[in-house]
Amino acid sequence: MTDAEVIDLLQARFYDRFADTVAERITAADAVGALYRVATSPHETLPVAARHRVLFRSAYVLERVYFSAQASFLPFAEDFCRRAYPECRDESARRCFGKIMSDLLTRVRPDAPTLGRIAETAAEWAVDLQSKVAVRVWAVEVLKQCRGRVAWVDEVWDDVVEAQARGATPGIVSRLRRSWRR
Repeated sequence: MTDAEVIDLLQARFYDRFADTVAERITAADAVGALYRVATSPHETLPVAARHRVLFRSAYVLERVYFSAQASFLPFAEDFCRRAYPECRDESARRCFGKIMSDLLTRVRPDAPTLGRIAETAAEWAVDLQSKVAVRVWAVEVLKQCRGRVAWVDEVWDDVVEAQARGATPGIVSRLRRSWRR
């Protein structure tokens, strides 16, 4: 499956179980590399609305691949940590990338500069009040994985958590109570 074919799949009309179905098709076609390229490219030639749709849907499908067929994703883990996560600009894709990164950091040990860049990115997303709530939640979860591994994260942890507490949504209140303030 080519990148163009993946883009066509992603631009199709949305239907029930879209991400699961597309993830299964891409995994079965051994096309996770194409999906990864699509999810981590800027697609500047596409119209803005199509670009956003492709970036979000490809990130959403990549998340499904990560959690359902992790072995297919792992060849891209180093690049994801080093480049794709820190360079993600699409707000909707950031939620999916944050969810992947939070779990990925329990499985891999990026080198110190890469881990520092991951933590910097997560901190920026976490404290940006313009970020969607889900992006902020997953950014804090990434920072939580960086605690004890990146010294400055331990130093700013309480401040990041308190920033989340201001005007917190029910989802953030739950995270604060369950795991961020322990």
